[in-house]
Amino acid sequence: MTLPELVSEQPLRAYIDRKADAPTEWATPRDFYERLDNTFGPFNLDPASNCGGHGEGEVANYVCEPYYCLGCGQDGLEEPWFGKVYVNPPFDRSLPLWVAKAEKEAMAGEAKLVAMLLPVRTGRKWWQFMRPDSIIYLPGRLKFGGASNSAPFDCCVVLWWQL
Repeated sequence: MTLPELVSEQPLRAYIDRKADAPTEWATPRDFYERLDNTFGPFNLDPASNCGGHGEGEVANYVCEPYYCLGCGQDGLEEPWFGKVYVNPPFDRSLPLWVAKAEKEAMAGEAKLVAMLLPVRTGRKWWQFMRPDSIIYLPGRLKFGGASNSAPFDCCVVLWWQL
């Protein structure tokens, strides 16, 4: 079974849990993004972003343009991906769908490269079915944009490409 097959059995909204107590959207640190962009970019799309202003205290969380704004109802899971794509998806129940979308877009050649920032979750089924071209495990813990402390989990950058 492939990851797209695994997640296609479930309706999309069954995974999404935006009302969780813990944060699900973590802003990409600017310096971290710039290093990725200099190494793998320039990136052409940010499909899992937020332009800010949709709730009290909410700030913009996008790193390149064009972008699809989740708060504006632009669903990066449904919209086309193209070129070199940077993705920092919500770390909620929709995460397997974002990973499956990345694999699908890269395998189809629609996205030439997908660089996805992910929490390391080796025990999850979606992780075990994931078939990236490369995984870069980040040393230490990432301090996300606007956060006062480092993340309470390890992160990696997962890459799929058709270069």
